Order: sequence, then structure tokens, then C-alpha cells
Amino acid sequence: MGGFRNRLLFSLLAVVLLTTVLVGGLAYWRFQISLDRSLREDLGSYTATVAKAVVVGEEGVSLEPDRLSTLPEWGRSRFRVVRGEQVFAEIGGRFPENRSGWLSVTRPLGGGFVLEGALDPQDRREALRTFLQTELLALPLSLGLALIVAYLLFGRLMRPVHALTEATHALAQQRFPAPLPIPPGDDELSDLARSFNRMSKAVQGFLERERSFSRYTSHELRTPLATLRAQIEALEAGLFPSEQTLPVIKESLTRLERLLAGLIALTRSPQCEPSAVRCGTVLALALEGLPTAWRERVRGSGDLDAAFCGYEEPVQQAVSNLLSNALKFSQKDVALQVQDGAQIRITVLDEGPGVPEETLTKLGNPFFRLQPKTEGLGLGLALVRHVAQMVGGQLEFANRAGGGLEARLSLPKAEGVRHVA
Repeated sequence: MGGFRNRLLFSLLAVVLLTTVLVGGLAYWRFQISLDRSLREDLGSYTATVAKAVVVGEEGVSLEPDRLSTLPEWGRSRFRVVRGEQVFAEIGGRFPENRSGWLSVTRPLGGGFVLEGALDPQDRREALRTFLQTELLALPLSLGLALIVAYLLFGRLMRPVHALTEATHALAQQRFPAPLPIPPGDDELSDLARSFNRMSKAVQGFLERERSFSRYTSHELRTPLATLRAQIEALEAGLFPSEQTLPVIKESLTRLERLLAGLIALTRSPQCEPSAVRCGTVLALALEGLPTAWRERVRGSGDLDAAFCGYEEPVQQAVSNLLSNALKFSQKDVALQVQDGAQIRITVLDEGPGVPEETLTKLGNPFFRLQPKTEGLGLGLALVRHVAQMVGGQLEFANRAGGGLEARLSLPKAEGVRHVA
């Protein structure tokens, strides 16, 4: 991280340095052009003023000083009137023989006479030198300021990256961190934080399902496997006839198959993104899977056009399990209700004996069976709770005032969706 931060810092400093040099060079070049233009305009103006004061006659060249009143800065400019190689007058001081470094101009006066002008660019050199010194002074100041700002800015920008790095290390060690705070602004860092939170939640769910599967299988498969081993050994030893042993073995195998199917359903995760699902479609499929006698005892009501956000097949299996559980423990009709509110709530109400209050919180725990003698594996309600958690919903139980049990399956609402095919 330090190397990455240093590379970013050096890159920024290089950009600042390059920008400062380019901007300073461009400004120096433009300033130089502007000074040259200004000096040439001054020299042209001075030459025009001197030309008005020079009088060329038959007797030679004369100067009318009154016309030179507007000529400033004699110390910077020199003029002379020449014809051929002969100099007739010098104005403003001795005209430089070597005009290297001077700005010069010529102006014809008539009669073969020429007015030559020269301007000392010393002020121009001083101005350029001062400008260059200022630029050189601004360069380290700009770099220093950029370094300070970059250090403070990187501390702020790298804070989410540091948090992500620490969370990634924790996740690699199967220590699941709290969800990362989303940085302000809808940018790459916020997208990265949201993606990591989704990944962390998915990995945590996967590991929990894997651990649950290992825990459940090691706990529940021992009994039928031990029964199978005992029956096979007894069959090999000839202690029991095959007519007596094979049905027990077949029953144990059937229980193993049902147990493994329930465990796989309990621990599997969906392979696609959740979508909007119409409640009426799911409830119809759940009812079709029930025996005819049970199906006739179900009384449905509510908003069947309401849509939840989830998975059709797992939710249908969850509703089937709730109905089967209610119909198994109640000899009367079972009510199936759908409510459309902040969440989609599917409620199953029976008129059975209910459950003791202290065991309500245990309903939905894997292999918990209130009546061990009743047929079942104790995985039906556990699957319902698993489906509810998988889609971000919840499963709740409550005893009814008039007797019976109320099971409430709450599912996230498909926002903006009303009717789903």
C-alpha cells in the first residue's frame, strides 16, 4: 500500500512539475513576444517623432528641438541621419556602431537621407530575468504545495482502500468483517465497497451453509447408517432371514435419501439474481403439490397480484412446507392469506393445538421436532427459514388467541412492480 501511495504521489508531483514547466515556458514565451512588440512599437513611435523634427534642405540637415518635446527616455534610444556612409547628425547620444542586441529601424527622409534609430533592450532583459526568477521561485513552492495537498488528499482517499485491505485480510482468514461504510459519491470507490460487501455476505453465507451441512450430516446420518450396518451384519451372520432384514434396510435407505434431499435443499444457494415473482403464481404451484384432500381444506385470500423480490421455486417449496405443517397438525381448514404492505406477507393459520410459548423461538431450527413420534425429519420449517433469510425476509410464529398456530413468511416487496406474468 505504501508503494502504491508513493507511486501515486510521485505521479502527481511529476504532473505538477511538468504542468508548471510547460505553463511557465509558455508564459515566458508569450511575455517575451509581448515585450518585443511593445519595444518595437516604442521605437517606431520615437523614430516618427524624430523624423518630424529633422529638416532636410539644400544646405544640409537641421534639427528643430521644439518638435522633440514628446520624445521620452533619451537614454534608451539613439538616432542619426546618414546619407551613404556619411553621418550628418546624431540625436540622443552617440549612435552605437555595434548594434548587436539593440533594436533598430530605418526611415527614409528624402534626398537620399535616412534616419536610423536604435533602442537599448536592457529593460527587456531585466524584465525577462525577473520573470524567470519568479517562475523558478514558484516551481518549488508549487511542488511543496502540491506535496502537502496530495498528502492530505491521499490520506482521505486511501482511507477506504485501507479499510478494504484490512477487511480482505480478515475475509481471507474466515473472519467476516462488518460491512464497509460506503464512501460518499457514486464513484469507483463506492462501487468497490458495495461489491465487497456483497461478496463478503455471499462468502459468509456459503461457508455457513457448508458448515451447517457438515454439522447436520454428521449428526443425523449416524443413526440410519448404524441401522444399515447392523442389519447387513446380521444378514451376513445369518441371524435374521432376508425377508425380515431387507424391509428394514430399504426403509433406512429411503430415510437416508429423504434426509440428504432435505439437507441439500437446506444448504443450497440460488444460482441467479432475485427477480419479481407474482404471489398468485407461487401459491398456485404450492397448492398443486398437495394431496387433493389437503388442497380442499385450504382457504386462500388476499392480494394475489402482489409481487415479491425473490426466487419462485424455493418460495413455492417454503409455502408448501408451511401448508403441509399446518394441515398435518390441524384437522380443520387452514387459512392462507397474502398481505401487500411494506413487505409481502404470506400467512398460514391453522386451528391445531398450537405450541408451548417457550418453544416458539425453536421452530425452524434444523431437526427440531415438537412431537418426535410424528413422521418427519424436522427440516421442513428449517427450509422455510432458510428461504426467508436467503431473500432478505423473515419467518415468525405466534400462537393464535382462539387456538392454533400462525406462521408469517415476510418477503421483500418488488418495488415498482404490481403485476407479473
